[in-house]
Amino acid sequence: MTELHPKVKPKIGLMFTGLKAYWPQFPELGDIGRDMYEKYITRFREIGDVVEAKFVDTPEKSEAAGKQFIEAGIDILFVFPFGYTTGMIIVPCIFQLDDKIPIRLLASHEDATYDYKNARTADFLHHSGICCTPEYASTLLRIGRKFKVITGWLEDIRFWNEIKSDSIGAAAANVWRKLNYAIIGNVYTNMTDMPADDHRLLKATGKVFLRPEVEEFEEEYKRVTEDEVQDMYKQFREMYDVDETVTDDHMYESAKIAVVFDKIINRYDISGYGYYWWGEKEEITQIRSQSVLAGSRLSSMGRMGVTEGDVKTAMAMKFMDLIGAGGMFVEFNSIDYAGDFILVSHDGPVNFNVAEGKGRLQHLDIHHGKTGEGLGVDFDIKKGPVTLLNLTQSDPSSDTFKLIYTVGEVVDGDILSVGNPNCRMQIEKPIHEFVDEWCQEGPIHHCSLGIGNVGREIEVFAQAMGFDCVRV
Repeated sequence: MTELHPKVKPKIGLMFTGLKAYWPQFPELGDIGRDMYEKYITRFREIGDVVEAKFVDTPEKSEAAGKQFIEAGIDILFVFPFGYTTGMIIVPCIFQLDDKIPIRLLASHEDATYDYKNARTADFLHHSGICCTPEYASTLLRIGRKFKVITGWLEDIRFWNEIKSDSIGAAAANVWRKLNYAIIGNVYTNMTDMPADDHRLLKATGKVFLRPEVEEFEEEYKRVTEDEVQDMYKQFREMYDVDETVTDDHMYESAKIAVVFDKIINRYDISGYGYYWWGEKEEITQIRSQSVLAGSRLSSMGRMGVTEGDVKTAMAMKFMDLIGAGGMFVEFNSIDYAGDFILVSHDGPVNFNVAEGKGRLQHLDIHHGKTGEGLGVDFDIKKGPVTLLNLTQSDPSSDTFKLIYTVGEVVDGDILSVGNPNCRMQIEKPIHEFVDEWCQEGPIHHCSLGIGNVGREIEVFAQAMGFDCVRV
């Protein structure tokens, strides 16, 4: 499993449930439960901040736990039964919670096995949490609440990885919905999949897209100081390997434009933006065409910039950034039928968080399909498991966004040398099946590439946001 370094810290609700009738019958059972709880809570605290509701054994305590979780603003709720408990132990709590808060039932125990032959009744009850898990599940279905069950014992690494992934995905949703996203200029002319719907964003986040004026870039360009340019120029010289096609003038101009982007994107506190304009004046055209280093720097710092006005992919990239998977702007370039892989890349801003080694600069006299010239950034994309995520709104009958994703692997082999990062990606199914199924879901033609298999994080993020979600 690829190790992620998330930028979010989950706030985890943990409800440890029990049956009140057992305590007077088996006095030692409470101490056994407390000992087991301490082992689990230690692990949960390694994942995030934990809001605890311990030994919830009556409906009244359950109702109080629900109020506690609401007040704390939890990202996700884990319900962990100690021995058998009735379904009404969880209903008063969960009934109060927003239905976008993911719920996970834990069918777990500190022991992988135990001494059945010599077990006492208290030992049997200690190990019988699985008894009520079907009842909990049935109850949640009856009250219309989505849930998943995570099963495994205390030392099961897979069990804790699933808990961590779900916690990170849920926490990312709570952060993501508070961020600002922007459209600057226009979408690339006649791209029918690029327009983004303010009303869907409004429903999902309570915000609309910000729209800084292109004139602001022009005016800031005029106000850039020499000290600002030199500081940015120095950063770029340290960041990149530079080939012989790149002159000091090229680097200077890119540094000046990076100062402009830095000021405006930070001024509006923008976390993801799509930008594009053709430009009637040469200066305006060049501010856009020579912005690759500006956008790459910002994207690598968590302010995701995407050319062609594709704010939706910038939003998908920001999710990848929050969970620690990077987030790189790509599209399908070609199918290799002989090798059964697909080549992916895109020109424009890149994200160094998916790179293997240092970025390389070269000057491009032509940016294909676009006006202007400027520097191109290239690097090797990390080999190994990756996830492609598509954020789309293609269903006219829906008022929400849709996530489409697939998991594959970046593999070795010859790739293009055209001035931007590209890679061979093998999918978990034959390419001909993948392409057909992917297109049937109504994607846009751009994607966010993230390092690692982050399908679980995507699924819980979608639930927490109320987005449709499909894995291909």
